[in-house]
Amino acid sequence: MDNLSTIVGKNIASLRKAKGLTQQELASEVNYSDKSISKWELGYALPSVDILMDFAKFFGVSVDYLLSEQSQESIDEKALALKQKQEAETDNRNKAIIMAMTVSFAILVSMSIFFSGYYFRHDPSELLWPVFIWAVPVTLFFLTIETHYFYRNSIVTTILVSSFVWALFVSFCVQFQFFNKPGENIWFILVAAIPVQVIIVLAKGYIHKGKRR
Repeated sequence: MDNLSTIVGKNIASLRKAKGLTQQELASEVNYSDKSISKWELGYALPSVDILMDFAKFFGVSVDYLLSEQSQESIDEKALALKQKQEAETDNRNKAIIMAMTVSFAILVSMSIFFSGYYFRHDPSELLWPVFIWAVPVTLFFLTIETHYFYRNSIVTTILVSSFVWALFVSFCVQFQFFNKPGENIWFILVAAIPVQVIIVLAKGYIHKGKRR
């Protein structure tokens, strides 16, 4: 049986390779020198308990795992788990970036439309302020589609769909009262949003019930 420092070194090296890191990259991640990483992996020295805890936290394993001799099967399973975790983290990060870009794009388009009106219209009352109002339901619409496609979370999707519906109705009311000439008070149409909301909730429950079957 290998001595403890050699066992720990092999485990650290296996986990590092499973994450696709070089010794220098691992050193940067855990804030130790690459020379120290090399020394530990070769079994020339045994890391202290606090350093072992740092490695265990970084690799998502226990300290006992690092201190125990692992079979090739165990190493392969851990490597697969690390790879899947890394891919999931990357996937979630990419999804968040896409959704952030959606919001940013909506804001950019709204500002572009508004400022184009600012420079080409002389009457302040003709400025395209409503574009910011309508940007809300439009953004919620695209975020709803992305959330449903990315996460398949019925609760969050239902909340976003409901937010989109109410934002759409409110946008109509604001448009007709404050930006139309003459203005019209049509806030009563919000009553129509209530049955729509009920339908959304019932549809969510029906779909969830169907999946359970």
